[in-house]
Amino acid sequence: MSFVDDWLAETMRHVNDALPRRAAKLSTLLEMEKPFVETVGGGRHYFDRSELEELLIKLPREVSENLYLPIVFAKNLEMGENTYIVKARGSEAEAFRILMGLRELPRVDNQPYTYKPLVAEFINRYPTLAVIGYI
Repeated sequence: MSFVDDWLAETMRHVNDALPRRAAKLSTLLEMEKPFVETVGGGRHYFDRSELEELLIKLPREVSENLYLPIVFAKNLEMGENTYIVKARGSEAEAFRILMGLRELPRVDNQPYTYKPLVAEFINRYPTLAVIGYI
């Protein structure tokens, strides 16, 4: 292997370090004094309590009760530079759709996706509720 191959392999190992090791339910996060989840890289992703509380106001109960955070937007290079899969374990895609005022999210292989400008706007509105990764 060349230096470039070694460097690229090492970089790719760390590109998703900020992703949650395990997402947490909104209700669990609200019970914590300083809400956080552990990251793949061994750190912590902290949430702003006011953002979490805002979700309870803006989302229907059936969505907020099944919401795992942070919402993960996964860049899938096969789908194009500006396309992100909305990774969903529970109602994350539905929460994103509602919070962004969208009628629906497009799907490919039954996975909801969105576009870079909407991801950027979401993160601008709710900086601690989302992370970006690569698949």
